[in-house]
Amino acid sequence: QMIIMILVFAGSIGYVVLRDFFDPRVIAERKKKRWMKLADGTHIALLTSFAIIIVGTILFYSLEYNNTLAKSSGFEKFFSALFQITAGRTAGFNIVDIDAITVPSLLIFIIIIFIGASPGSTGGGIKTTTFFVIIKSLFATIRGKSKIEFRKKTIPFQIVDKAYSIVVMTLVFIITSTIILTVIDPQIPLKNTMFEAASAFTTCGLSTGCIDQFSDAGKLVLTINMYIGRIGTLTFAYALSKRVKETKHEYP
Repeated sequence: QMIIMILVFAGSIGYVVLRDFFDPRVIAERKKKRWMKLADGTHIALLTSFAIIIVGTILFYSLEYNNTLAKSSGFEKFFSALFQITAGRTAGFNIVDIDAITVPSLLIFIIIIFIGASPGSTGGGIKTTTFFVIIKSLFATIRGKSKIEFRKKTIPFQIVDKAYSIVVMTLVFIITSTIILTVIDPQIPLKNTMFEAASAFTTCGLSTGCIDQFSDAGKLVLTINMYIGRIGTLTFAYALSKRVKETKHEYP
């Protein structure tokens, strides 16, 4: 299970981050130029990934202590929580019954798989960098700052706009598909339907085990979710939208 966790984490942080750590040419250049450090994208991917895993593990451990983790010993409970959050976030492996976990734990899982992996990785979701930019933008707004900064670098507002667009479009797709699924298959509990819609869109692979209860129309909705979620909401939107020429004038 430890090996699986390491593989899942390596696959989720992205090839750009792995290259920054293990590419011999990058390492050699960093040795020559002592001022060179790890890329900003690497810092963001690792910082966000570790934060999600640590917070997610603590919450899952606390909420499932007397539920799905009740039969395990002290260390096994913590390890099971760590494995479930790390592997379940992007890879879909599970060692606890997802259908048996509490509603708060299910909601936490939805948030975690919604964020997903890092750019250029094998995982889905809105990506850790998008989530990071949104959080930085939120704190900058609360503190009344006009610029968003990280490690003495400025994050341009074009990237912030893209981040918000990705989050809003992803939420719209998941909520819309959840509503459609509740109309098509009303016999399935809402919490299960919402989880399956989010899981399909983020292609994380987890399931509450109710997929066989969906009708063909419901399965088609989930299939469309998987396809759009895999290619990305922005890519899908660009493909459907009509190109508009930018005008040089600006309204007051």
